[in-house]
Amino acid sequence: MSYRSREAKRKKKAAVAQMKREHGVAMATRYYLTKVKRACRCSSCGGKLAARSDMVYRHDGPVTLCVRCADRDPLVDYRLAQRWENERARRRAGRLAG
Repeated sequence: MSYRSREAKRKKKAAVAQMKREHGVAMATRYYLTKVKRACRCSSCGGKLAARSDMVYRHDGPVTLCVRCADRDPLVDYRLAQRWENERARRRAGRLAG
């Protein structure tokens, strides 16, 4: 690995860390649509969330909601999480290759 590629990697990592410091509070209070890693329960209705299904998550709390409860609550405005996007891209690539 060359000096330039290591330097670019360091700059990118520093920029990401700076954004997390500046916007950490806002990011912690946002709701994100993401994939369930381990089976858990919805904080609102108590329904079971199976692994690899969709859920809405907020780090500040922490709050885990099923998509149905999140859609019903007018105060919850969620966005796609990076993990959800990566999973969807992986599934699409698998379909195209297969």
